[in-house]
Amino acid sequence: MNRQNKNKKEVKIKDMSEANAKNLSLCFISILVMLMLAVPACAQPGNLGHSFTYPAFSQMVYTPDYLLTGEPRVTVDAAGKEATIYFDTIYATPKARVYYGLYVPQQEIKVPQYRLDETEELTGKSTSHNVTIDLSKFENPKYNLCNFKENGGVICYRIELCNPNRATSTFYAGRFQVDRDCNLVPCITEGPFVNLVTTTSAIISWDTSEATTGAVEVCGRQYLDPNGSAIPHEIPIVSLSQNTIYEYEILIDGVKTSKTYLFKTAPTSANANFKFAFMTDSRTGVGGGERSFGGTNYHTLSRFMINAYNNGADFILFGGDLINGRTTNETDFRMQLKAWKDATEQVGCYVPIYEGMGNHEVLIDCYDDGSKYSEYGIAFDKRDDSTNKSAETVFAEEFVNPANSFPNPENHIAPSYSENVYYFDYANTRIISFNTDYWWCSNPEDFGGNLEGYVMKNQLEWIKNVLCDAKSNSSIKHIFMFAHTPAFPNGGHPQDSQWYNGGEIAKNEDYEGNPLDRTYVVDRRDELWEAISQNGKVVAVFFGHEHNYHRTSIDSETAVYLDGSSNSNFTNQVWQIVSGGAGAPFFAQQQEMPWSKSVECFYPGKHYCIIYVNGDEVRLKVVSDSDEIVDQCVLREEIPPISPRPP
Repeated sequence: MNRQNKNKKEVKIKDMSEANAKNLSLCFISILVMLMLAVPACAQPGNLGHSFTYPAFSQMVYTPDYLLTGEPRVTVDAAGKEATIYFDTIYATPKARVYYGLYVPQQEIKVPQYRLDETEELTGKSTSHNVTIDLSKFENPKYNLCNFKENGGVICYRIELCNPNRATSTFYAGRFQVDRDCNLVPCITEGPFVNLVTTTSAIISWDTSEATTGAVEVCGRQYLDPNGSAIPHEIPIVSLSQNTIYEYEILIDGVKTSKTYLFKTAPTSANANFKFAFMTDSRTGVGGGERSFGGTNYHTLSRFMINAYNNGADFILFGGDLINGRTTNETDFRMQLKAWKDATEQVGCYVPIYEGMGNHEVLIDCYDDGSKYSEYGIAFDKRDDSTNKSAETVFAEEFVNPANSFPNPENHIAPSYSENVYYFDYANTRIISFNTDYWWCSNPEDFGGNLEGYVMKNQLEWIKNVLCDAKSNSSIKHIFMFAHTPAFPNGGHPQDSQWYNGGEIAKNEDYEGNPLDRTYVVDRRDELWEAISQNGKVVAVFFGHEHNYHRTSIDSETAVYLDGSSNSNFTNQVWQIVSGGAGAPFFAQQQEMPWSKSVECFYPGKHYCIIYVNGDEVRLKVVSDSDEIVDQCVLREEIPPISPRPP
């Protein structure tokens, strides 16, 4: 009720008899109470949560990172001396350069060793490209580091193109394999990856250059691909022993590849002593070259993955913004994810990597409203139908994550939560991945879908159930959760996250530019964090989104509102750890947040986290890109044994 209408109401009441005024007041209060009871505590305003209402504007193409139209094609000449790599670009570019080489057989971590290069024979610009490389050079003793002349081998190559629209280089990495006579043979083009390791099982996955039969050999036993001849392979390995290192080999059409890999099964809850790493935000950085490689910061991401492995991480959590994303083209989206996997597979073949979605893992429909404030106009997560796939569906197809439990979709057109919201248990610990960027729309209160940072009802109820189950499970001592968008931002994203400037009407607006009350976001943040805090087993919740590191203690005395007050329902201390340092451009700290005094450590540079779990004790170490220790602390102290009461 605005002030003018309120004054009119007061004048009418004064003109009435005292009795009538009293009755009217009581009636008004009763109606108000009924309305308050009828409205849920966290009401979703406008069209948020509704099916999309698409605006009457023309659709637009938005693909700022898209250059190659698809995977390159390779042929080898009849003499077996030369290979030609063919590829197309969406607009004309100058001649390309290809770097190529071999893999060093002795290396545990498989890193391409580029030794030679060749430039395309092209005058001017073209959308159709081909580069011919000389394979016979690897028969020269100076270059033959893997008996290439006798056995053939895998050729790794990197294409470098000048992107005239961005005045920078664009890269693509690939590989192919030839036999001893230099005939093309099927090759593993992606992977292998170790996935979903338990005390008694694991899944090994990879892609091949063409449809092949696949198998994995462990301890002399072969496990066959249940899908027969295929390009993507996922093979379950079962009947293993806990806390044991296993060697495995890949077979393609019955032939073993030359590399032997390892993985380790999980320990039991009673024997919990392990490490895991957390990192996020590896999308393109600033500086060119490998810092801008297919939508990823390949330079930082690959270094941190190798460093985490060498520091003994048993598995790695990655909390979103793997890539630049935000594209209208599915091929572009998949190729960016491929670049990310190319940077991580050298470690993913030994330890599992569990991925979550961020606000850049978005495959969108864009409508051109002529706005100068947004490059992509009004944007919607693509809807799954006969011709399109949502970002969530593509994400599930590209990665192997737990599909044991996930929430129901929030709407009949909303995408599935399968493999982007999940949990798994490892020794005495439960890991919960949740999605703060599900079913995104740039203006959901106006056009439907969901708001970045907002955890919707079905997902919230699922989280509560998974937390409750872990609380009642005596073998689970610790819970860690991870998502992308922080509950308590500190540097770079106070205007969104799970905060939106505290929901203030004056600092939020709808599509038309009208003031918008987003306190419902803070209410939902509170409902989520109350469930987290009251559980008692949650040690920390990891986020990214802000490209920095900060560790903040959240409890019943932490200031969490604009007026500096706290939430008494945050009964147990839980750490919020933001670790957005895997390659994206940095953000500095913003001091005016209500909880700023509770920030224990802040670091704006590139970094990742290592978490040590040893029985009841949990420790944290944060490592920078210069291999310095940024932060280290005890997150949960070991609970001392209870001494018997003296007689």
